[in-house]
Formats: sequence, C-alpha cells, structure tokens
Amino acid sequence: MIMNNKKFFLLICVLWLSALFLRLYHLGTLPMNFMEDEVLSGYVGRFILQNGIDLYGNSWPLWYFDKFGDYYIIGPMYLVGLSTIVFGVTEFAVRFPAALAGSLVVFPTALLSYLIFQKKSIALISALFISIMPWHLVLSRSTTEGIIGTTIFLTGICALLYFARSGKVKYLFSAAALFLITYFVYHPFRIYAPMVFIPLPFLFPKLWKAKNTLLSTILVVVGFIILTGYISTTPWGSGRFEQTSIFSPLAGVERKIQEQIYATGQGNILQARIFHNKIIGYGREFITQYVRYFSPNFLISSFGAESRYSIPDQGLIYYTYFFLIILSVIPFSKLKVKIDNKMALYFIFLLLLAPVPAALTFSGSPNIHRSIFMSVLLVIPVAYGAYKMTLLPYKKILIFGVVLMISTEFLYFWHQYSVQSDLTTSLRRNDGYKQMVEYVLQHEHEYDRVIIPSEGTSAIYYLFYSNNFGKKYAEFFEKDVKISSINSVLFVESSCPEIDDSTEEGNILYVNRYDCPTSIDTVQLERIQGRNELLGFRMSTNSMEE
Repeated sequence: MIMNNKKFFLLICVLWLSALFLRLYHLGTLPMNFMEDEVLSGYVGRFILQNGIDLYGNSWPLWYFDKFGDYYIIGPMYLVGLSTIVFGVTEFAVRFPAALAGSLVVFPTALLSYLIFQKKSIALISALFISIMPWHLVLSRSTTEGIIGTTIFLTGICALLYFARSGKVKYLFSAAALFLITYFVYHPFRIYAPMVFIPLPFLFPKLWKAKNTLLSTILVVVGFIILTGYISTTPWGSGRFEQTSIFSPLAGVERKIQEQIYATGQGNILQARIFHNKIIGYGREFITQYVRYFSPNFLISSFGAESRYSIPDQGLIYYTYFFLIILSVIPFSKLKVKIDNKMALYFIFLLLLAPVPAALTFSGSPNIHRSIFMSVLLVIPVAYGAYKMTLLPYKKILIFGVVLMISTEFLYFWHQYSVQSDLTTSLRRNDGYKQMVEYVLQHEHEYDRVIIPSEGTSAIYYLFYSNNFGKKYAEFFEKDVKISSINSVLFVESSCPEIDDSTEEGNILYVNRYDCPTSIDTVQLERIQGRNELLGFRMSTNSMEE
C-alpha cells in the first residue's frame, strides 16, 4: 500500500496537521453563534452517556433521537457527548468530533487519488486541496454529521477498491464494516452503501471467478439492500425524508401535475396521461434538482441554500479550482498521464452518484450538507488539472500564478468567514442565545422567577451552559425538547412574556425577544445581543426597585 511509503506518509501527515489546525483554530468561537442543532447534539449526547437514558427516558437509544418527528441519527450525538467528557461542556468540545473527522479525510482522499492516477504528487495535491476547500472546511467546523460520515465512507470506498483490485475478501469486509458505521451517522450514506457495488461486476469481472469472492460480495450487497429497505419502512428511517423529499406534498410537484392536467382541458385524457403523469413530473423535478449540484452558480458563486453556513460573496470552491477542473478534462495529445481506467470510471460513477440523495429533496436545495460527499470527490479532478499544468510549457509561471491565485482566494475566504459570516448567519444560528443564558445564570438568584420564551430550544441552552445533566429532567421533557420549568426558571410559549404574563406574583425577570413591545408596568434592564444588533433579547422586571 502507498501509505507504507514512509516519506509519502510523512508528507500526508504534515498536510493532515495543517488541515487539523485550520479546523481547530478558534473552533469554540468561530462561528460565534452556537446554533440549535449543536447545543442539542452536545446536551443529548452527554445526557445519555451520563444517565443511560435520553431526554424522554429511552434507555441507550441505538438509531435515533426523536426531537419532534425529525429523528436525529444518534451516533454523532454519542461522539459529541464523549468529547464533552474529555474537553468539558464547551462549544469546542461539541464541534471537535466533526473537526477531527474533517481533517482525517486527507488520508482517504490521497489514497483514492493514488489508486486512480498512480501518482504521489496528485495524491498530495488532492490532500492539500481538500484541507483548504471552503465547502469542506466550513462544515467541518459546524458539528455536521455528514463530515464524519464522509471520512468513514470514503475510507470504505478505498478498501472496496483494494478488494476489487486484489480479490482479497478482508478488504471487502473492511469496506462493509465502514459502510455499516455510516448508517449510524448520516442518512444519505444509507442510499450510497448498496449502490457503490453496482459498477464492480462490469469493471472488475475477475471478482466473480472465485466462488468465495462472489458469495461474499452477494451477501454484503444483499445485506445492505435489506438494511436500507428495512430502515426506509420505519417512521424513524423515513420521517425526515418524507418531510423534505420531492415526493412530499410540500414540494408542490403533485399540485403542479394536477394544474397541468386541468389546463390540458376536458376530453384530452390521453394527452394528459402522456405528458402530465407522475413519472414525468417527479422525474423532471429530480433532474432539475440534480443538475443544480454541478452548476457553476452552485459551486463558485454561492454557498448553497442553507443560510446557517452562508459566507457572503464566497463559493463552495475557489475560482481557481473550477479552472483546474476544466483543465483536467481538456485532452492534450502530447501530454501522456497514466490513468487506471477502471478506477477512473468507478470514480466518475461515484461523482455522478454523490448528489443523488440531495437531489431527491427540495427543502434547503441545493443543500451543501446532504451533498457533502461530493466535495471530497471534486478535489481529485482539481488535483489532476493542477498536475497537468505542470506538464505544460512555462510551467513555472503557471504554477506561480495558480499558487498566488489560490492563496489570494483562501485569504479572502478566511476573511469573509471569520469576519462577515457570523452576521450573515445570525438569524439562523440562534444569535444571542448564549449571551441571554449567561445573563440569566448570573442574575437568576436576584429574582423569584425568571420567564424565558421556549422557542429555539432555550431550555437546552440553559441546561447546557449551567452544566446541568440531571437524570430527573427525563421525566419532564415533552416533544420538541420542551420543559415547562427548571427550578425558578420558566419556559413559556410566548415570545413576549413581559406582555403576556398575567400573574405578576413575586419579583420576576422577563426575557423578551428583540421585537417585543414594552410594557408601562415593567422596568427595562438591559439589551442582550450577539453578533447582530437587530436581534437578541430584552430584559425587564416587574420590580420598581430596579
């Protein structure tokens, strides 16, 4: 194996340390806002590990945590919970597992590149490029389970290709074990796992000559098909897909089909059946969603549709990357680069497969998280394009130009990410929640009661930052992780408790959302805000002594 080459392995380790540094640098404060999914993952994971039950009293859940019909996969929560035991209950600890996994992707990325091109230089370039790619770097710092799954799954792909090349069953079972782990990490990999075996009999027919190889492969494939099929029939396996898929009534495809059937006119039944049936309607919607993931607008002009990760004026990849991708597919008759054609064809299959789970959904589309596996695949043609450039005339000038362009683009990206993105994403990342809870924890002893709006899982924020994982709370949590009270702190449905609270018993601290009107019967105390001055919370009290 190429990783047995000490010099090459040492260089990859250096690139890994660089990738790790970029993902750990100021990880606890960048991004500044600790969004709802992050604090929920941290609290639930630690709560289960500490108490043996989840917030609803379920003992050691294996597959999911049901917040409210959205069924979070539980695996990443356990990792995050373990991280809080090691590093403490902090933002850094919650983000660390994804950051670490994101950095480790340089190893399978380099290995896959080498399997295709048999060039150490291309493998090293691909490892470097994935370490600094905005798409992968930003999600690695955001507690995204897809990042963890991508590293594990890509490692499994490398093992699968070693099996395809050598016929050794140990690589097949290693790949199968890694694929199985991703079932406990992120939904799209449950679709990928059975499908990545499809090209093998066509590209590597020698695998079927040995009975043990053939039988082992069939057993693994059938196992994954059965497992994926079973999961898709369960409420916890299909719940999230039903909410976001193009087949959901919310996608509007069915309504559009019915509108077109009506517009066809009465008496034109055959015409309506031919042109406005479900196969054509949903098929066109899937193709529309699918091709968006390969468009320059998606890749280099925006940061997808998920505003919680948005970076102003920044694409998922650099303009230089896009230029190198184009260069990688331009044929040069005088430039001969040895390529393993079977491995290359399998790679093309993977690249075409990568957006499929995301293209089956409409919510938040094009979605950079559901298509995250695509990010690590894209750097391979980028690295190939960079290598081809070194074979052109005036290569020193070209290399200097590309290095300068990528360095400039990286510096611009980091500025936009570290300076501008917190404000851009503030509305979607619970801006001001941490500051609000810190204020409450500092002053709650001064009041008989504290009343906080329950929206945005504010109770979880309160418990997380007070480092309170008491097992007793499992008896009181309701769906959508809501709890009515924690000691003297009340969590209410109203966004403006100062206006809606009618009891006025005792000395009360009211936590109001930023857009709430004020009451003449209360004293305004302080405005709490995060990055965005227009958001945050307003504190008030009914005590006239303040």
